[in-house]
Amino acid sequence: MIVEYIFGVGLGLAACGLGTMAGFERDRAFYPVMMIVIASYYALFAVVGGGGRALGAEIAISMVFVCLAVIGFRTSLWLVAAALLGHAGLDLVHSQLVTNAGVPAWWPMFCASIDGFAAFYLAWRLLSRRIDEHNRLTFGNRIRAYVGLELNAAQAAERGGDPFAAFRHLERAHVLGQRSTVQHVRVHLAMLVWSLRQHNTREIIGQITRLIGAATKTWLGLIPPGNTGGANVSAFMPMPIPDDLAELIDVARSPRQWLN
Repeated sequence: MIVEYIFGVGLGLAACGLGTMAGFERDRAFYPVMMIVIASYYALFAVVGGGGRALGAEIAISMVFVCLAVIGFRTSLWLVAAALLGHAGLDLVHSQLVTNAGVPAWWPMFCASIDGFAAFYLAWRLLSRRIDEHNRLTFGNRIRAYVGLELNAAQAAERGGDPFAAFRHLERAHVLGQRSTVQHVRVHLAMLVWSLRQHNTREIIGQITRLIGAATKTWLGLIPPGNTGGANVSAFMPMPIPDDLAELIDVARSPRQWLN
């Protein structure tokens, strides 16, 4: 029984440590997403166990924690820390609340250890001010205006009859926004629209594949810095970032400049 707790704490330490070292914390979504993923497991076990009544109960319970994660992300991460700690308590009494044949005997202790460790780790990060509990000015929100300026310039150039100049602005927008999933997808959608207007088959195919990559891989940090995003370059090739864009990116990555 002690083994489950030891392995749970070890996995919690590994997951939280990775989030810190890889920089996943910087957009404040890491711990809310962790809460949502953790909350979904009991419903998954209900599917495996084939219990329809259990599945309904597990989905209802998990939705409570999903809502807490979303509200916490949008208001205060202390709510997410409380939700993680609350889920640890749920793990310890889960068998008394829901009869779920699909739950492995070792899971509640293992999951409670992960939840509890993640809750205290997040609390430590908040108390040490490594993460701002209320700051909703994520990198994506901070860089959004700069990306918008380049997208507007692209539209103006295309209306003026210069589609190539328009695409250059789209490339600049891509360099600016590629660290944010929302902005990354936004730029590739604009590139896809451009390629459709230009009847550029190669670019259309390239942008469809890059849209999928932007939506699924950006949050993992799997992006080549400076890549201009068009089908004329490899999607995996890092490229030099123009000085003016590098300066804007540095500003957007420094929350203190926005909070003063």
